[in-house]
Amino acid sequence: MVLGAGGTGGHVFPALALAIEMRDMGIDVLWAGRESGLEKQVAVENGFGFAPLASSGFYGKGIGGKARAAWLLSRGLAQAIGLLRRVTPSGVAATGGFATAALLAATEFGGTPYFLLEQNCIPGRVTSFFAPRARETFLAFPSAKPLPGTNSVAGNPLRREFQAGERSDDGKTVLFIGGSLGAQALNVAALDAAAALTNLDFVILTGRRDYEYVRSRVRSKNVELVEFTSHPEELYRRATIAVSRAGGVVLSELVAFGIPAILIPFPHATDRHQDANAEYLASVGAATVLDQSRLSGLTSLVRTLVDDTKRRQQMEAAARSIAKPDAAASIARKIVEELSQGQESSSKSEAPTTSQ
Repeated sequence: MVLGAGGTGGHVFPALALAIEMRDMGIDVLWAGRESGLEKQVAVENGFGFAPLASSGFYGKGIGGKARAAWLLSRGLAQAIGLLRRVTPSGVAATGGFATAALLAATEFGGTPYFLLEQNCIPGRVTSFFAPRARETFLAFPSAKPLPGTNSVAGNPLRREFQAGERSDDGKTVLFIGGSLGAQALNVAALDAAAALTNLDFVILTGRRDYEYVRSRVRSKNVELVEFTSHPEELYRRATIAVSRAGGVVLSELVAFGIPAILIPFPHATDRHQDANAEYLASVGAATVLDQSRLSGLTSLVRTLVDDTKRRQQMEAAARSIAKPDAAASIARKIVEELSQGQESSSKSEAPTTSQ
């Protein structure tokens, strides 16, 4: 099996969870992605073979950037064709994003069956393009717009540490999550809330980019700063509520732990997919949504939610009702089953017939 995943952690970490499950099922997994990307580091650290494929983002770039992206895509396509001819995999699975476009195109040319994983309510552009011809697209959440082809809501693959989803909630811990790089607007709002609500404890996952800036602005003793963690489950276990961006993977992690959430979608996310993600969680009662332009009201919203135990219990129940913490195992089993059925059908069609 060749696994295509790269770009942000939102693509890479679901791929890692799926890769581990497949390896435990006895399947050889070869990871394909950018040589300089997070994906290579994650693949190598976890013992997976890695095949480099050139790629670069296309959307949102100027003429020069788009020309470079097109050149890298053609180079990556040639590399991917060579890779598939060399290893002849039984199938390909990809988590979407520009880093997987060349691999998926090469897969179509060679006729290898492929599967897609989509992390958000609004499918990415690579996913949308290849979904009609995929064997199946596994959605993290119900799609906010029609997606051609075969698809099912299977959840985001999460590491096994997220499956228990147990918390030791002390009733006063507020977790702020801005993403791996950080979100300065959320970090500043967290410090303002902490200074106003000194009876609560604030854990702020600042991101590496903003850590020093945030540390220099702390003005109350109820703040714990975390620059980066590869084990966010340790923070989730402590959270009474979470204030977060609305990327698909972090939302899947929050609902797995049943954490009531205040979601502040990143306003410049591609196709405003974070807005759609947040609106879905709000529609089932697992979260409340606050526009970034209204951050002045965040402190009051945090105070109200922490003080309302009954509402938090209802939000926790709603979150757990849509959680799919075993998504990695179920998707891995489904891929193996579909590939096995395809091989059986192919063997039968190729078997010689005898005349009576």
